[in-house]
Amino acid sequence: MFARTILLLISTFASVIADDIKCGQTPIQPTINGRVTGGTEAVPYSWPWMIALCQNGWFGCDLECGGTIVAPHWIMTAGHCVQGSKPSQFRVKSGVFKQSKDNEAGEVVHKVKALHLHPKYQEYPQVLYDIALLELEVDITYDNHTQPLCLPLHDNSTIVAPNVAWAMGWGATDEIGDATEELHQVELPFINITDCEPDYPDKLDPVHHICAGKKGLDTCEGDAGDPLVVKNKAGYYFQYGITSFGEGCGQKEHPGIYARVTTYCDWINTTTNGVVTCRDADIYS
Repeated sequence: MFARTILLLISTFASVIADDIKCGQTPIQPTINGRVTGGTEAVPYSWPWMIALCQNGWFGCDLECGGTIVAPHWIMTAGHCVQGSKPSQFRVKSGVFKQSKDNEAGEVVHKVKALHLHPKYQEYPQVLYDIALLELEVDITYDNHTQPLCLPLHDNSTIVAPNVAWAMGWGATDEIGDATEELHQVELPFINITDCEPDYPDKLDPVHHICAGKKGLDTCEGDAGDPLVVKNKAGYYFQYGITSFGEGCGQKEHPGIYARVTTYCDWINTTTNGVVTCRDADIYS
């Protein structure tokens, strides 16, 4: 009985510690200057919520998509990255800067316990509900290389011009290139969705999509599932978009399209049994 009580207290204490962890922190500060097309190599481990979602290949873990840590055992990515797949096909690499390197300092490879694709996910005639949550078998331990990202409750005043966001990932840096070895980052201007709609006739829905980028600056092949983030006034980063689709890379007439995270706050909260919640970025500190 005494042993059970001790275990319960330890478990409760660990849960409290996890709940007290602030999201959106960067222990290693990124350098803020100016698929990640037109971007620059990131400071190693400066975007600590980034994970490489890879499939088990003949020669190790083959990069499939990017994703973000949103809780110790929850990863968020694009729905089309996992649609039609099984958990056993994937591995999640956290604490990495070079996506194909094995045994990087701080790297941990996680097995996926369950895939939660949004039940309304669709690819045609529009790409909608392009979001998935991956439940890990073992919790991620937070350190300087791994931290959770915040999710916003509201976004109307943020995802409009002339505001800017940051995207990061291991995607190609041009249309004909391969995935990059090192994590890259790029600053992207938001484009009002009404201004973006002519570039994608009948493809956009303001409830589900965010538009960002400009000629020469974009996400690209291999960046699916990567985040679009903005730092709030208190210095914490929030993920407003999930890299979803686009035409080409860095084309002036075809900016990148991102799944709008705030639309899915209720689904995220329900799916994670309340573990992951969206927060008010205006007051979070």
